[in-house]
Amino acid sequence: MSRGPDLFGSYSPGTTLLHRAPLWAKGLSIVAVTLAVVLSPSWPVPTALTVVLLVAGSAAGIGAREWWRGLAPALPVLVLLAVYHVLTAGAAQAADVVLTIVVFLVVTRVLMHTTPLPELLDGVVWLCSPVRLVRADPERIGLAISLMLRSIPFIVGAVGELRDAVRARGLRPNPVRLVTPAVIATVAYAERTGQALAARGFD
Repeated sequence: MSRGPDLFGSYSPGTTLLHRAPLWAKGLSIVAVTLAVVLSPSWPVPTALTVVLLVAGSAAGIGAREWWRGLAPALPVLVLLAVYHVLTAGAAQAADVVLTIVVFLVVTRVLMHTTPLPELLDGVVWLCSPVRLVRADPERIGLAISLMLRSIPFIVGAVGELRDAVRARGLRPNPVRLVTPAVIATVAYAERTGQALAARGFD
């Protein structure tokens, strides 16, 4: 089975300012964006941040199709959240909630597009280095995050392929009936991953 859609984006080599920026600068920028969104009283701040991030990402080479691939899977959830908050708290609150989520989706794609995954994982390992004080291994934390990032697209892709296979047989996909084959595919993927790790000396 294929790995499925690239939900988080993937690194694309380049020489733009964002590509050349060190990881610590990107990390501080993400912290600043997070604080601005969390502390903002209403929707104009996440709106402005979304526009700035879209412009910055586009300047780094993210095209309209890639933006769509990143945002399209979240649209159903965003619509449901918008409707719920419009009915319960008003349009302003709905816009604030939805745009806050969009900000983090966009900043994640910009980060993944401009930063090689090994460099990101090295940064995570460095941030987790204090766990050595409790005899934990930050390298394993980085490995776990790497496996998660690789596994989620595979699982989504597996479910999509199963749904397409059911439709190809002229049947209507039933989410309940897809659970068992999806679990089998996921377990098989996990076993292959475990065997590969064992072959490389990970216990």
